[in-house]
Amino acid sequence: MADHESNEKWFEGKSALFKSRAERVKADIAKRKAGRKAIKGEDVKVEWEAQNGVWMGPLVSQELGFQNRIIEVDCHIYPPHSHSVTHKHNEAIIIVLRGQGYSLLDDERIDWKPGDTMYIGQGVWHQHHITSDEPAMVFAIKPLPIQEYMASSTSFTRVTSRRSIRTS
Repeated sequence: MADHESNEKWFEGKSALFKSRAERVKADIAKRKAGRKAIKGEDVKVEWEAQNGVWMGPLVSQELGFQNRIIEVDCHIYPPHSHSVTHKHNEAIIIVLRGQGYSLLDDERIDWKPGDTMYIGQGVWHQHHITSDEPAMVFAIKPLPIQEYMASSTSFTRVTSRRSIRTS
């Protein structure tokens, strides 16, 4: 494992800009080192989400103290013979652990059972239907942290140019 402070020549910069960036990187490294690395099964807390008709429990999320920047992982448990509301969001990967059913992705039906994995593209309207007598349990992997970060970023400015073009 690299020791950033002793092995990175980048940290030797003397300008105010480099010193500022180096301090930011060092603080980020310390924050990640101090962040949560694991969660025990008995520590997972699921909560009923009535609007969506699903029990939800975060497995890897910033709310739990993880320093995840790109993805988060949730556990969703759907009651037998139920369905979610039709919804859309950024892309997601769904790994089926228990139960059987199908999902409607736009107009396409995808049947699923334990061991199956499903990719849901960005902005795809979808709904999950549970057809089994047992609850369906899935892991949902989503790029929510980076999505939230990019949406809140105000440091980018769009530049456009206009010019007149004469036509004869």
